[in-house]
Amino acid sequence: MNTTTEKNCAIAIENSANRIAAEKLVLKCGVRADLKGCQCLVDAIIIFGTELCSGFCQIYKIIGELRGLRQKSVMREISYAISQAHDLPVHLSALIGIDIKEVHNGLVIAYLGRLFDTPELSAQNSANPHTPDPIPQNND
Repeated sequence: MNTTTEKNCAIAIENSANRIAAEKLVLKCGVRADLKGCQCLVDAIIIFGTELCSGFCQIYKIIGELRGLRQKSVMREISYAISQAHDLPVHLSALIGIDIKEVHNGLVIAYLGRLFDTPELSAQNSANPHTPDPIPQNND
């Protein structure tokens, strides 16, 4: 690893709070934890969500360097994990609040990356909306 971006990505990926938050999102979507692609997907969500890098090819390249894989292998591992996820479109739709029929790497990384960065965007958060404090009544 030789660039500042790659070093910052490695730091973000190794951060335990980041890993826990991203893993929760991935597992909520039904991605199997026993697949190598699951961990690569978590890495991609952290990198995209922290806005350290937004180009998917570059994200795959960075993850490949960190995990000792080729860029194309990272992409394939993530694709396989997504394809093996049980009802991923249904789970992802529930999380983001729009109906999704088909999924692919970029879509999953982008949506989960945004939820990672801003959990308030989740449609599941709207189930318990914040109730504003009542306006005090003037009893004059």
